[in-house]
Amino acid sequence: MQAAAQYQYILYEVRPEDKIAIITFNRPEARNAMSSGMLLEFYDALKKAADNPDVWVVIVTGAGDKAFCSGGDAKEFLANVEAQRYSEIERFNRLNLDVWRFMEKMRKPIIAAVNGYCNIETIQAVDIVIASEKAMFGLPEVTIGVSPGAGITVRLPKTLSKYWVKYLLFTGEWISAQEAYRLGLVNKVVPHEKLMEEALALARKIAKNAPLAVGAAKACVNAGSEMPIDAGIEFQLRESMAMFYTEDLKEGIRARLIEKREPVFKGK
Repeated sequence: MQAAAQYQYILYEVRPEDKIAIITFNRPEARNAMSSGMLLEFYDALKKAADNPDVWVVIVTGAGDKAFCSGGDAKEFLANVEAQRYSEIERFNRLNLDVWRFMEKMRKPIIAAVNGYCNIETIQAVDIVIASEKAMFGLPEVTIGVSPGAGITVRLPKTLSKYWVKYLLFTGEWISAQEAYRLGLVNKVVPHEKLMEEALALARKIAKNAPLAVGAAKACVNAGSEMPIDAGIEFQLRESMAMFYTEDLKEGIRARLIEKREPVFKGK
């Protein structure tokens, strides 16, 4: 296990033996609200994970038992409004947009291990969601007089029906992990005390596969699905063909089909 990087508002840990990085929002006293400082650190940690060849899967979670991330820091917003620093608020929202887009384009799967209250905006660009049975999901922005400004109104209707999206947006209501699972926002709901165990087990399962192929599959879903169908199909074909030039494909075929053993992938 590598020593965690030093940040003020997040924790960043790399487990090279498992090919996993863990990013933890670490403002439990503020329900892990996303301040400007925490967002900058989160972005930096994501870039570190993206650039690290020892990281094949990323887990994002929250410190404490109450919240994964409750959304933008309302106290910071209020301070900026009262000081008429509206450009700071816009800068924060634009950085959010950059972070979510980076996550979508990052060729490494990102698992959210949701341990408590979770503003749905903060998981809009992850790939898989594992939720504690105690987790709650919502879009509470209208309850404090603002509408979401970081992309969720574009992404969420691609996941849920527009009627449920509007219900969550208009009411600001928090829904349970089981309800989020029923709606398709969550892949799996687990006992609270087993959340990280389950997230790590899933990350290890993914990390046993060829990382370039996993990254290509993610790109085909995230980028290809935004294209017209013919362009998306062509994109998928190009991504698939690129794998035939990799050492990992030869290792995978030899190991699984000829030598009947577990492959040892190297990301090459």
